Amino acid sequence: MLKPLLFLAAFAVLSLCFQYQRERLFPSSSHPAPSTGSTLDHALSPNSIQAIHNSTLGFGDIYFINMPGRTDKLDALRLITSVSNISYTVVPGVDGKQIPHVAWPGFYKEGRETNTGSWRAHMNAAASILDNNLSSALIVEDDVDWDVSLKTQLTQFALGSRHLLNATTSSEPLSPYGDGWDMLWPGHCAQDAPSPPFARFFIANDTTTPPPAGRWSLWNPEETLTYDLPHNHTTRVVYQPAGGVCSYAYALSYTGAQKMLYHLSYSHFDGPFDVGQADLCNRGRKGEIDFSCVAVYPGLIHTAFGESDIGFDPTKPRKEREKKKGTPSAPNLVFSVRANVRNMIEGKELVGRWQGEEEIGELEMWFDEGKGA
Repeated sequence: MLKPLLFLAAFAVLSLCFQYQRERLFPSSSHPAPSTGSTLDHALSPNSIQAIHNSTLGFGDIYFINMPGRTDKLDALRLITSVSNISYTVVPGVDGKQIPHVAWPGFYKEGRETNTGSWRAHMNAAASILDNNLSSALIVEDDVDWDVSLKTQLTQFALGSRHLLNATTSSEPLSPYGDGWDMLWPGHCAQDAPSPPFARFFIANDTTTPPPAGRWSLWNPEETLTYDLPHNHTTRVVYQPAGGVCSYAYALSYTGAQKMLYHLSYSHFDGPFDVGQADLCNRGRKGEIDFSCVAVYPGLIHTAFGESDIGFDPTKPRKEREKKKGTPSAPNLVFSVRANVRNMIEGKELVGRWQGEEEIGELEMWFDEGKGA
């Protein structure tokens, strides 16, 4: 049964966010984001849903994984985080060839050093949450892109996460995203939906959702996610996935970091990192292990289709490589921050894609408990 959202407090919060969604953004700063004269970061409780508008998006920190030497990617990150008022910490990428044999994961073999290095870098990010005693951290790969309204999108995502985790009572949860989650997965290239019926939070008539022709993913779970909706092309769905692939951006709670290190390192994991992520979510949903995931489709953070570190050829001149790969930009985003970074720095009007292609009504949100008829 569908339950309309009648929580006035939630909509009061979102009314603040919607002002921001399509406004011209003012240049801010990064790494860390210094004061802009606003007391928002200091005035908000870290568990308030409005804390998502702080410089770490409501998490304890944001970790960007960046290979040493890829200063081109780091400069791009400095720009897009500065105009988004996001602060971050760099977690160095790892060369798989430098991992001692005794520390190899189970899947290591000659020729898979890149996958091994990626696995180790993500394990280091999870370990840093524990080393620094953080409540949570958002872990992001360094070639990502997001919509200029990311903070509004994450606020809507948090409302969905709170409903899925039964955190919509009057008492504030410890996290802006609700309590009881181990991993949030807002950045991926595909997600697996469970068999219906299942609980879902709908964000309908979302102007930041790309049309079907403008989406890219390895596979599309939309038919299952919106099987009972007549018009779903502008609907974003928050739910608990049965799996997925690609680790563009995900968040771990403190206990989530503990569990990830246990299952994907201590227990001699045998597979690429994102396959391990999917397995944790799938097994957690089935009740085989204690692991809680929340995802969103379409995703909010995507990779810019430029040059990744996999297949990177440093012997070729940069211009020659860019002609082959194309200018880095992400699909699935209406108002890409990478595409608009110069406009945002210069205070010019934002440029979007697919505007006016489909008539979109007023934004609506509701929760379906997934109990069937």
